[in-house]
Amino acid sequence: MVDESLLLRMSAERAAQFQARVTALFERLPMLCGFHVTEDLRAVAIAVHTWPGWAPQPAFAEEIAAALELLIVDDAEDAAALLRGMTFARQLH
Repeated sequence: MVDESLLLRMSAERAAQFQARVTALFERLPMLCGFHVTEDLRAVAIAVHTWPGWAPQPAFAEEIAAALELLIVDDAEDAAALLRGMTFARQLH
């Protein structure tokens, strides 16, 4: 669950930047369906939509980790708090 008081403290611009970066990650990795971020800020339970028998390579998880790291570096406290324990999923229209 996202800490709503934290969202209220974030400016609309910072919240939009956070959302844009997560969206960009899904755009860069079209097969990514979703992932969960643990309390220690690691991406786990990565779900992908691919052909049977294919498993994500370590580089795939590393790209997700790098994107999360950029979010944290840019806005350390707020981004880390928003990421902890969250599950992110692709939005379909």
